[in-house]
Amino acid sequence: MKFNFKNRGFVVLALSTMLIAVGVINYQLSKQSALTVSKEFEAYEQAQQDKNTDKTKTENNDKDEEDSKETAEITVVDSKDSESDKVKDKAVETSKEIEEQLTSKENMSKSTYILDMKMTREKQRNDLSEELNEIINNPSTTDKSREEASNMKLQLVKYQETELKIENLLSAKGFENALVYIGESNVNVVVNKPDLSKNEAARIFDLVAEQAGVSYDQIKLMNSYSQN
Repeated sequence: MKFNFKNRGFVVLALSTMLIAVGVINYQLSKQSALTVSKEFEAYEQAQQDKNTDKTKTENNDKDEEDSKETAEITVVDSKDSESDKVKDKAVETSKEIEEQLTSKENMSKSTYILDMKMTREKQRNDLSEELNEIINNPSTTDKSREEASNMKLQLVKYQETELKIENLLSAKGFENALVYIGESNVNVVVNKPDLSKNEAARIFDLVAEQAGVSYDQIKLMNSYSQN
């Protein structure tokens, strides 16, 4: 058989064309695959970045929440101390004011001294009682402060009952118009009697010590008669 060079050239050309076509197709497929992988990698990176961002935000939020709790706890502690101190300071202040007016020589020289001091005593006590009620009825008051205020209010009532009882007992023993004030650390007793003897003074000390449950050195006895 006679080989046809013309046919051979056609076959070579056809094969070359096919190889070129296959190469182009492979290039396009590789390019598309590379783009797909690139996009998938970008999406993966973005997802990781978002995940890290969310984690950071969560950690920051948790930290902020912990800081807020710590601040709140500090505020509550400060609030507790402040309320407790306020109750005690007010009681001490009220007691001091009453005793200052009670022992004032200017006040004792007045003919209405006993009556004035009893009114002052009741007014100051009522003012303190109202402030204690505000603390007790305030929803933001801590349990500790509310308990302290309640106990102090009960103590005021006990003081008033004891004062009235001692005044009545003194009156029955001949010391009319006596005035008794139980303060934070002592008991003030005022009588209005000329020539108060040591024996009478001793009887007063015995009575007050027994009824108020205090020692003799906590009792301060004054005679308003000598100031008139």
